[in-house]
Parts: sequence; structure tokens; C-alpha cells
Amino acid sequence: MAILTANTTLMYKTTDLAEYAKLVDITDYPDMGSAPSKIETTTLSATKFKTNILGLMDAPDLTFGANYDKTVLATIDALLGSTVFFQLQFGTAGADGIFTWQGGVQAYTMGGAVDELRTMSVVCSAETEIVVS
Repeated sequence: MAILTANTTLMYKTTDLAEYAKLVDITDYPDMGSAPSKIETTTLSATKFKTNILGLMDAPDLTFGANYDKTVLATIDALLGSTVFFQLQFGTAGADGIFTWQGGVQAYTMGGAVDELRTMSVVCSAETEIVVS
């Protein structure tokens, strides 16, 4: 079954908020994981191939695209230095999956050219494991 990316929402809350709220309407989202490192286990008895086991994954860079919004930029600036709880919800209220993590957030305005939308990038750090439910 294929599922569209439509209705994907970046949510946040702080210790001051009882419930998650939409941080910004996003235009794209990053990979929500990364390839694990490979830890070599080859012994000197190997004759053709090296052997490995999977190690840990790096926390990915979580950069979301968004249309420029001065109010959202101010909201994100106010969150600088705070620990923020994030959810990336797929489908209505996360019906197709919810990715949850904690971290910090910053945003910056992207460059532009003639006949283009003003856009910004929202960068969320992953300071905890990203949990999928």
C-alpha cells in the first residue's frame, strides 16, 4: 500500500504546553534515521570476505523545509536554548505513524531569486533517540 506525504505535520511542545501544537507547515522533511555503522568482525581465518555486525546509528540532521513566515520565525527564535519535544506526524493525528524525539530548534531564511517563494529551513536536533509509534 502506498501512502502520500500529504497531511504530514511537525508538532512541538515545551514544558509550558500541555499538548503538542503545530510548529510550522512544512514543505519537506528529512530522513528520520541513518544507516548504522558497520563494526568489523573479520578474523584471520577469513579467506574471501570481511565480516561485520551492525553498530549504532548517528542522529541524523533534521532539517525541514517551510515557506517563510515571520511569526513562525519569531516563535522558533523564542525556543532557542530550550529543550523541545517534537513529533513528526504522518496522517491525521499520526494515523500513519508518529516519530517522537527531544532536542533544540533553530530556523533561518533561505536565499531567493526572481519569481520564487521565500522559504526557510527549520533545524531540529535529535538529542534523544527517535522513537516510531
